Amino acid sequence: MRVGEVSVFPLLDGVMPMPLALLYPDLAASTWRSLGGTANEDGSLHVPFGGFLAVDDRGHRVVFDLGGGPAPQLLPNAELPEMRELLPGSLEKAGAAPDTVTDVVFSHLHLDHVGWAVTDGRPTFPRARHHIHALDWQHFVVGRADESVRYRVEPLAEAVHLWEGKESSPYEWLHLIHAPGHTPGTSIALIESAGQRLALIGDLFHHPVAVDHPHWRCGFDWDHGAAASTRHKWIDILRRTRTPLVGPHFPDLKPVSIP
Repeated sequence: MRVGEVSVFPLLDGVMPMPLALLYPDLAASTWRSLGGTANEDGSLHVPFGGFLAVDDRGHRVVFDLGGGPAPQLLPNAELPEMRELLPGSLEKAGAAPDTVTDVVFSHLHLDHVGWAVTDGRPTFPRARHHIHALDWQHFVVGRADESVRYRVEPLAEAVHLWEGKESSPYEWLHLIHAPGHTPGTSIALIESAGQRLALIGDLFHHPVAVDHPHWRCGFDWDHGAAASTRHKWIDILRRTRTPLVGPHFPDLKPVSIP
């Protein structure tokens, strides 16, 4: 993907079978299929997980979200996904060694987004600034909302840039915007360059089918009401600005546009 002067590469880390009832607890499987969603014979969905790499013409390399990491126990039964641990190879194919990454941006601190934060207890990206909204750091690390997440993220303490409020702009082409609901500090990354835009939405939506249904309750939302309100707001923004969107759980990690 090319956004003005910025190149964006998908970084697949793996694929997990996710029960539809976990992702959208109020949605019938028949409704999902009628809207074009695909499912396995047992009713589960093939849900990718991973992130993105953005490279500008000045050599900044920014990784957005870090997948499930080594031996990711992301499934309800604690079994390992058959397809997993691919992000390092995805980065290599994109031409970015870990020590050349300048920044890591977390959309939020759920386990399937922070998996490669550390390797053997040390930051996987040793020279990178790690951008985390302060509300998520408070919730997951200080407040210990999820010990698996804290274990992976706390060693980043000396490399973390905690940002507060509504927006942070690490570079002129990159804007991080607070979009709470899925977690307290969830954010969206807007890439804007040479009149072109792309929104990296984290878990604002887990699948393109859901973009037309922002009222759907997601089983992983921290605050269901706030999350729905945020989804409605951003649908309006992205439609009005004609900005394509993509998330790390979208099929093939490909962007879509809102008509």
